[in-house]
Amino acid sequence: MKKFVPGLLMGFALGAFAAWLLLARPQPASEATKTESAPTEPKSSGTGLHLSKEQSAAAGLQIAAPHVETLAPTVEAYGRVLDPAPLVAAAAEIATARAAQTASENEYVRVKSLHDEGDNASTQALETASAAAQRDRVQLDSARARFTASWGPALMSRLDSGLIAEAIARGWSFARIDLPPGGPPAKMPLLTARVALLTGNTEPAQLEIIGPAPTADPQLQGRGYLGLLRDEPLPAGAALRATLTGAGAPATFPVLPRSAFVRHEGSVFVFVQIGPDTFERRRVELGQLLPDGVAVISGVSEHDRVVVSGAQQLLSHELGGGGGGED
Repeated sequence: MKKFVPGLLMGFALGAFAAWLLLARPQPASEATKTESAPTEPKSSGTGLHLSKEQSAAAGLQIAAPHVETLAPTVEAYGRVLDPAPLVAAAAEIATARAAQTASENEYVRVKSLHDEGDNASTQALETASAAAQRDRVQLDSARARFTASWGPALMSRLDSGLIAEAIARGWSFARIDLPPGGPPAKMPLLTARVALLTGNTEPAQLEIIGPAPTADPQLQGRGYLGLLRDEPLPAGAALRATLTGAGAPATFPVLPRSAFVRHEGSVFVFVQIGPDTFERRRVELGQLLPDGVAVISGVSEHDRVVVSGAQQLLSHELGGGGGGED
């Protein structure tokens, strides 16, 4: 029993010494410490997207107020670049029918002259030549009527000027734009429109209005117009957004560069600075396309501070750091 007590005391002493060694050893940093030392991600909340100065600099943010322009009222329209093949085929059909009609008319005149000069051509030959001339005249009228029904009288009237052949040779594009119901008055002359790809990947180009389209768009049910893009040829089938002059008094609108806009889930947004390090995403309604940007109908004012460079990076951060939020 006397030997057991010193042994027990010795065991307690060794255990206490081992515990002291474990507590004195440097411990690895806790998860909280690691989190604090790691770079923070932008935080998104109901009050906006928060970034530090370092994060703003890394995103390459540039912030500016919109400039204001006084613009005539406009009407937004949508359209597409037309496939030139059917137009070329219709024009070629008229050219072929016209050549046949000219040849048969000349033949009829020749045979009639021979017949009238002393029966050098039979009456049957004269009747045959007359029938051929009449047939080819009907064929030409039919080809012209089909062209007018498909492409409109305005383009038909310019067919003989060689416009279609020149457009194909020079790589120009024909386009159709359709206005929503309630657009400019029908009597208001439309000479030009500014158009750009619906994706917004090109600068606006001037569309020369040729004339009204012969049919209405089945969805918009407004008036349609045919036009020619001389300076900015675009691929057939490309979707277009067009701006036309409307009726009414001029008004002022804030204007932003195209780099300020981002698309998400079918809508257009900008990021507005609402604090030193806080940004708010706002839905905007776009107006007239301009050489230096796009007019904004609603969503921002001339006094707002808007991200004009780096908006796509902010959208990616807000959506969770994905590779891009544009659809």
